[in-house]
Amino acid sequence: MSALTVELLAAEPRWERDRLAALPGRCRGDLLGPWGNNLAKRFGPDAVTRVRARLPAPLAQVGAALSSDDWVPIHAQVVVTEAIVDEFLGGDLVALYPLLIEDTRASLSRVHRLLARSLGVGRALKIVPKPFRKVYERGTAEVELDARRGRLSFGDNALFANPTWRVLQLYAVRTLFDLTGNTGSAAGEDTGADSFAVLVTW
Repeated sequence: MSALTVELLAAEPRWERDRLAALPGRCRGDLLGPWGNNLAKRFGPDAVTRVRARLPAPLAQVGAALSSDDWVPIHAQVVVTEAIVDEFLGGDLVALYPLLIEDTRASLSRVHRLLARSLGVGRALKIVPKPFRKVYERGTAEVELDARRGRLSFGDNALFANPTWRVLQLYAVRTLFDLTGNTGSAAGEDTGADSFAVLVTW
């Protein structure tokens, strides 16, 4: 089975909005975080309005800054991400990563950045399942570690087969490399209609 890269996943056809809207469950707002505030700083005060104009009615008024206290439909992260990519990046999902890492770095204090470096990749991966279970109503996350290799397995949620969602998981691992000061690689593996795995080496 060939490895799934960001480029391969980004080239896959997007899911229709109706298919996404039919997915059951919710996720916490901190998966989107201050998405609108970040866009406004980068693209101007009308950035949020421009993105909302691309969103379907149930999400058209999604808050510009969300936290763990907020709940949104489970497909919100995918739909909002795709709207941002279409509005500001010419539909190029591959071009999204520099924005994500810049916003992530800006959101962390110096103490948190130092903490990430002290954890290292292995220990950081080990704690992924705990917060993951808190942000999704449905689905599982497990991690297996062996020396400088790891496998993140996500399952029991149809969202996990979505190509944009899968790209965001690869970006999350890439962000982990950046924050811990490590080099390495992450590749996806299609493990089913409701699951996905990320293979990590460093």
